Order: sequence, then structure tokens, then C-alpha cells
Amino acid sequence: MYADGPIAGHPTEALVGGQNGYPAIPTSAAHIAEQMESGGARVEETLVRLNCKYQTLFFCAGMAAVTAGFIGALTSLLTLQLACLVNSTFLLVFGFVMMLLDVPGAPRWAGRYRSSIRKYFRFLTRLTGKALWLLFLGSMTAVTLWPSNRGAHALLFFTICLSFFVSSVAIVGLLIAIRKSLRLEKVRKAILMSCKGAYIDVYRKYAMTDPQHGMQFEEFNRLCADVTGGRLQFDITDLGIIYNALDDHQKSAINEREFSEWMTGSMTYL
Repeated sequence: MYADGPIAGHPTEALVGGQNGYPAIPTSAAHIAEQMESGGARVEETLVRLNCKYQTLFFCAGMAAVTAGFIGALTSLLTLQLACLVNSTFLLVFGFVMMLLDVPGAPRWAGRYRSSIRKYFRFLTRLTGKALWLLFLGSMTAVTLWPSNRGAHALLFFTICLSFFVSSVAIVGLLIAIRKSLRLEKVRKAILMSCKGAYIDVYRKYAMTDPQHGMQFEEFNRLCADVTGGRLQFDITDLGIIYNALDDHQKSAINEREFSEWMTGSMTYL
């Protein structure tokens, strides 16, 4: 983890001040953002101490959704409940999709399916979209398996546990995603404040290996370190997440057009 504290006199101190001609962020909004970022940092540190990757949690949550979908489909077929069958099929399919996105070890056979998922459901390949979708699947799990018979205490307990697990993983993922997104936004604001609108010149200065292809991981990290005075850099996993959001064609590089769109757009949710 890298420290994110403010450095006096550095351009990034204007993020909450409205200096250099940029609008000030309301104090309350800045405080909420700070709390969200610190919460995400604590979650990541806890997972590191537990030797557990959030990708593994996503995979397990997808497996839980598949389990709920399978049980719901079996029950609806036996009781001839068409609406429940539709819900269960939805859970089964998208639970399996979530499993494919984060299957442990990233096997080669899963890469082909992940490319198709990115093509048709790109929002699911981002941490924020994945977390929000899991939150939806968690609620769907409760709706699908909730017993109509009040005496089915075992099924009720199982449903609550399964839904709670999927929803909890979603909240964990959302906190992590927001933290990473806020860190990237700090870099974007720092670039804008330091270059005074000449962000294309910044791109050309750092994309030296192959400017036509795009800025590489190391070059992007060097840019982040330079504009934030060394406060913000990203590890290889975070760089992959960032490039997944900024790189339109999965070429492991950010070209001039993509960099320009990032600079002129709003906050990017990873």
C-alpha cells in the first residue's frame, strides 16, 4: 500500500480547495470520499492478513448464486412454478458468468469466455459493476429461495445465509472498487492541475516506448508518481484493473485518444 496523505505546496492539495481555477469539492463530499477510501483500505488490509484475495470471494459468491439457482430451478420444476423457474435460471446463468470472470488461476480456457463477457457485458468486468451486480444477485437469491411454508426453518436459514454471503461479498467489492477509483481520480486531478490543459503533451512525454500503440504500465506508473510527488503508484494488479477500464481494446496500453477521453471525462469507476 502507498501513502496518500497531502503534501503541502503540491498541486494535488487543491483537490479540495478550488485553487488553480478548478472547482472546489464540497467539504462534506470530500469527507465522505475520504471515509470511503479509508474503509476500502481497511478491507484490503484485512483480506491481506487473512491471505484471501477478493477475486476468490467473487468466485465463491458466484458459486453461491449458482447453488441458489440450481436449488430454485429444481424446486420450481417439481412444483411447476414458472416464475420461480425464470428467476432460478437467471441466477444460474449469471452466477456461472461471475464464476468465469474470477475462476482461480485464470486458466486459458476461461480467457475465451471472459473476452465474450467483456464484449457483451463489459460492466461486469469492472470491480464496481461486478460488486453492484453481485448485490443484485444476493437479493435475487433471497427472493428465489424464500420459502412459502413458514415451517421450513432449515430452508429459511439456508436462504438467509446464502443471500447474506453474496451481499456481503458485494459490499466488500464495492468498498475496494471505490477506493481504487478515488485513487485514480486523484491522479487525474493532479495531471489536470499540473499540465494546465496540455494533457496531450503529458501523454507524449511519458508514452515513449511506442506512442502509436499507447502508454505502457511502467510509463503510466511513472506518470502517477511524478504528478503526485511519489505519493501514488499502483501495483501490477491495480494497473490491470485501471487499464481494463481505460483501454478500450485490451491491448495493455492506453493510446492518445483514450488518455484524452480519460482527462476530459468524469471520474472513472473501476
